[in-house]
Amino acid sequence: MIAFNTLTKFGIHATDGDIGQCKDVLFDDQDFVIRYFVADTHKWLPLGRKVVLSPISLTEVNDTEEKLYVSMTKDALKESPSIDDHKPLSREYEEILFKYFGYGYYWTGPGAWGDFSHPTELVDQQSMQDDMDNLESKPENHLRSCDEVNGYDISAQGEDTGHVCDFVIDKRNWAIQLFIIDTRNWLPGGKKIALAPALIKDIDWSTHKIHVNVSHDDLMALPEVDDDRLDDADYLASLASKPLMTDRK
Repeated sequence: MIAFNTLTKFGIHATDGDIGQCKDVLFDDQDFVIRYFVADTHKWLPLGRKVVLSPISLTEVNDTEEKLYVSMTKDALKESPSIDDHKPLSREYEEILFKYFGYGYYWTGPGAWGDFSHPTELVDQQSMQDDMDNLESKPENHLRSCDEVNGYDISAQGEDTGHVCDFVIDKRNWAIQLFIIDTRNWLPGGKKIALAPALIKDIDWSTHKIHVNVSHDDLMALPEVDDDRLDDADYLASLASKPLMTDRK
């Protein structure tokens, strides 16, 4: 497990050197899984072009060095399809990007990573995918920025209860396990709590608000999250193993 606010301190290392720092991640708001790391390349590329990397390319997450290692060269990343920094990633761009790197598409199978459990299993699957391009409809993606959603308000059955201040992410399959919610700006004596994505009813992008299927009192009955332990993988795993379980409606 790793916290989003910790992940944004990590550098990104290609096979022949560092390329920058992870400044954001893009997640799927239906499957709640990380689709891309956004690299801050200003120190490496003169124009600081936006570069996105899929978890498919990861070979190692080194917590000691605070680095993400990827299986490609700096030149391969430099020549990867460009993207407009002010526009969201489209499905058309994803297709171009995945073909450039030779990855199989994650959106053609039943799971968060297509027919596979882990993103790295999509490496070198493009030849299988080419035959499906004209057979499959291409659904829209649901990519959102963690940096953007950090700060969104939480509405517990109509009652504002706090705001998102971090995310707990599983490094094995890059699924978001928990949203960390800070209630202290709304309630006297408030606290930080951990909320499972299964409890989210919907995300209102226009009002920057997340509606959840639990009451204010149920949320406030959750144990307090220890701020000083959000860099501790074992502690994060313990939080993820004991979420509030309420049926999603």
